[in-house]
Amino acid sequence: MEGAVVRAVRAVVVLVVGGVLTAGLVGCTSSAQEPPGLTASPTVSATPTPEPTDDTAAVEAAILDVYYRYWAATVAAQRGNPDPTLFADNTRGLLVEEELATARQYVDLGISREGEPTISNVVVEADDEAAEVWACVDNSTWVVPEAQGELVGVLPTGLHLEFVDGAWFVTDYVSPPVDFTC
Repeated sequence: MEGAVVRAVRAVVVLVVGGVLTAGLVGCTSSAQEPPGLTASPTVSATPTPEPTDDTAAVEAAILDVYYRYWAATVAAQRGNPDPTLFADNTRGLLVEEELATARQYVDLGISREGEPTISNVVVEADDEAAEVWACVDNSTWVVPEAQGELVGVLPTGLHLEFVDGAWFVTDYVSPPVDFTC
């Protein structure tokens, strides 16, 4: 249910941004570039335990690696490169199609985002088969040139990951807990 709400909110944001940009952009060009890397200053914290084990640290590291590869793929896609292979090693399920649909819509509208989101206050909750990563995502550094209106700032964002065939994959957006603040 929460994933559906987050997807619905994202769809509204995409439609609003697309409508505003369609009205406000003239002669916008797109350059499909791979992102140089996400700007991030993660503060990783798992469910409080007395002493984290090496296994816990390794699982968190693997989850965060996939988490940041998902964001790198999303940034590249929204810079004008709606290539499914960007998500092949980090995302599964309907989320891949949603991200590619957004990227294709941006290409069709002549939109190419510049910069990249800044990610902070990263929290990982995981068990053997699933994980959630919550973070503060600052979208003010990931913009559409010449867009008019108020910039979207820092938003609490969550992603659900699943352990499939020996690897972690992002599978859905989730709402962070109500006490998670940015």
